Amino acid sequence: MPTFQQDRLFSQRILDAYNEMSRGERYLADVLLENPLAILDQTATQLSERAGVSKATTARFFRLLGYPSYKAAQAQARVEGISSGQSQYGSRMQTFRSHKPDLSIHLQSEVQNMVRTLEQQRSDHLDQAVHILARGEKLWVVGFADNYPLAHFARAQLIRVRPDIRLIPLGSFSVAEEFASISASDAFLAFGVLKRIPQFRNVLKSAIGAGSKVVYLTDQMTRTGDDIATVTLRCRTRSTGLFDTVVPTLSLINYLCSALAIYIGESAMERLNMIDEIHAEWDDLLSDHN
Repeated sequence: MPTFQQDRLFSQRILDAYNEMSRGERYLADVLLENPLAILDQTATQLSERAGVSKATTARFFRLLGYPSYKAAQAQARVEGISSGQSQYGSRMQTFRSHKPDLSIHLQSEVQNMVRTLEQQRSDHLDQAVHILARGEKLWVVGFADNYPLAHFARAQLIRVRPDIRLIPLGSFSVAEEFASISASDAFLAFGVLKRIPQFRNVLKSAIGAGSKVVYLTDQMTRTGDDIATVTLRCRTRSTGLFDTVVPTLSLINYLCSALAIYIGESAMERLNMIDEIHAEWDDLLSDHN
């Protein structure tokens, strides 16, 4: 059992103890890793209900972290400078002012987030996601605002193993015009891991309404339903740094694209070889002109 340490972040205590936790305790850990302020805003009963665990599990969870009780954990959270009146960035910045950033802690947090994200994936959900990405006549990759870089990266990987990968949003083009060519045989890979805008949910609902299949990558806390996703894959995003992490999401993208290439088989290998040949040919042309 980890001992109570004044100089460690609350989130880091959770990460340190994660391997020792039961499944129910991990549900609670994921809730608090996504939103540490919940310890100040909610009672032990409310927190238990939010995580879908018993109050006895919640009590064991805080004892595992080295706290004698939930109230003791709340009191220490206030001592560490967490304020329910602050924004999430204000709270994190205040923590950094009182704790010198430690690269080893950052690395441990990133690795554990990636490991937990991959461990929690259900094999049937992953198989279903790969099947959807492979069978879609057209594959649409969706990511607005902070999620756009993730969508752009995914599209760059996917276009290497199968054709006709479309990106939403695409430059200054209207999304409505892009949707005019959507059919029930299409598939979507959608990213709602970071900040989501209202238009994003509208796009997914319209895709499902058209009969398309949607693979949705999101964070631990986002509520989803059949109206916006066929299969949902969740990634841990809470970090000990100032900003949320995207490392687990990038790792999951790489896994899905690799699994997709294997699922498609020979045609994916031929496409990869053709791309390499085109690059080599163009490189030779550039060399001849130098």
